[in-house]
Amino acid sequence: MSSLSVNPHIMTIIRWIARVWSILIFVVALLIIVVPDPNVVQPVPLTDWIELSFYGVAILGLLLAWRWEGLGGAIAIAGVAGHDVAFRIIRGYWFLALVPSALLEFLFVLPGILFLACWALSRGRSASRPSGDKRELAGPMNSRAATK
Repeated sequence: MSSLSVNPHIMTIIRWIARVWSILIFVVALLIIVVPDPNVVQPVPLTDWIELSFYGVAILGLLLAWRWEGLGGAIAIAGVAGHDVAFRIIRGYWFLALVPSALLEFLFVLPGILFLACWALSRGRSASRPSGDKRELAGPMNSRAATK
C-alpha cells in the first residue's frame, strides 16, 4: 500500500491555519454570548437554544482539536451536521437553503476538515516509518534505547 508523502512544513501551515481559524471562531462566539444584544425584548426560545447548542459542540470540537486533531475535527463536523438536522426538524426546512447560513456553515466546517486532514496525513506519515525506527523510542524514559 502506498502512502501519501506530505511535506512537514505544509502540514504545519495547515495545522496553524486551522488553529488560528478555531481561535477566531471561539472569540466571536464568546463575544456573541457575553455582549448582550440591546434590541432583544424577549428571552431566547428553547428551540433556538437547542440549535445553538450544536454550534457549542462544534466549538468544543475545534478546541479539542488542538490536542487531538482527529477527534476534535470529527466532533466539530458532527456539531455542525447536528445543527443542520436540528434546524430541519425544528423549522421544517434546511438551514443550508439560506445563502448567509451556508457561509456560516463553511466557516465552522473548514477548520474541522483541516484538522481531520492533518490527523489523517500525520497517521499516514507515522505508518510509513519503518518499525525499527529509533525516533519513536526517543524520550526521557527511553534515552538509552534510542542510542543502541
